[in-house]
Amino acid sequence: MRRCFRLAIAACALAATGLGMPAPASAQAVLDFGASYTADMLSALGGSPSRGTDLVGRVDAWLDFDGPAAGLDTLSARIDLMAVHGPDFSGRRTGAYQTVSSLEADTLPHVYEAWAQWKPSPNVSAKAGLIDLNAEFDMQNTGALFVNSAFGIGPDISQSGLAGPSIFPMTASALVVRLQRGRKALALGVFDALAGARHDPRKLAVRFPGTTGALLIAEARVPVGTWLLQFGGWHYTTRFDALDPARPPALSRGAYGMLEGTVTRRLSTWVRLGVADARANPVAAYVGGGAVATLGAWRLGLAAAHARLGQAARETLVAPGRARRAETVIELTAQRSVAPWLNIQPDLQYVIHPGWAPGAPDTLVAGLRFSLAIPDN
Repeated sequence: MRRCFRLAIAACALAATGLGMPAPASAQAVLDFGASYTADMLSALGGSPSRGTDLVGRVDAWLDFDGPAAGLDTLSARIDLMAVHGPDFSGRRTGAYQTVSSLEADTLPHVYEAWAQWKPSPNVSAKAGLIDLNAEFDMQNTGALFVNSAFGIGPDISQSGLAGPSIFPMTASALVVRLQRGRKALALGVFDALAGARHDPRKLAVRFPGTTGALLIAEARVPVGTWLLQFGGWHYTTRFDALDPARPPALSRGAYGMLEGTVTRRLSTWVRLGVADARANPVAAYVGGGAVATLGAWRLGLAAAHARLGQAARETLVAPGRARRAETVIELTAQRSVAPWLNIQPDLQYVIHPGWAPGAPDTLVAGLRFSLAIPDN
């Protein structure tokens, strides 16, 4: 993995230097290069079955094509190369199902996103290619501050599929159509049901959407005063093995809703609910939410995520019949910019009933996230 990480860094440098040749002025206007590196230093403290400190990280290098700058007013495109490093901190140190760091993954360096978008009018767009589902659906601004993965896309969706849906760390081919008027929006997506290669989910595979079955998802956004209400549903066209081996193959589907908005000029908050078919998915229900306040140069956040097992999972997974009903994560975090290109973020998480395992001690995790970006934003 170290060698792969070095190759990814080299690719970033190569793209940035343009093989040592200055780019023409027109190319600089049409193509926009960027790179970022984010890392979490995490320490498992009280209650951990395996105390210790680990470093996990993610590097991205991307190239954006600006169609209007090239005289193609309705077109744009992006390609994003990604690599990760670090161990399975959550599995080894805490046993938590809701991953402590949103950077944790077991994957090889690969093309993360590669898509083209057609926007014939300000109200209509269509995007096709390798697409991060969470960049189009179930996304919000307030929860993006937090380190735990449950405050990104909900675990009711992220648990689905054979190797997860088309989200970090592996995307799938997809088509997304969006209709938007002001703050109102309707998005429809068709994603290939399997993210990654059939024989190795750590490797990229490009297939026509629906080749291995399809993940269908729809989401509506409706303003409620100064707040924004989102609600959506998702459904796999193929059936999956039921958690109860005595049951026939089951559908994997679910729904979610989220309300996000500002309480004052310096305080924003959100709450999210999600459900999934408990016959094929461990997490049957999820509720999460929190608040972020701006105090001087700092952004301070407090949030909680509560993932409840379905009946089939409680009877067949973890410790059959004795599993805890829910795993809960409470996170306290603070972020500030120390340079135009660098953010630092001390973080505390407390995991209650990690992995739903009976007798598993609650665990405290302390961390420090730092994020670098080129060019700085």
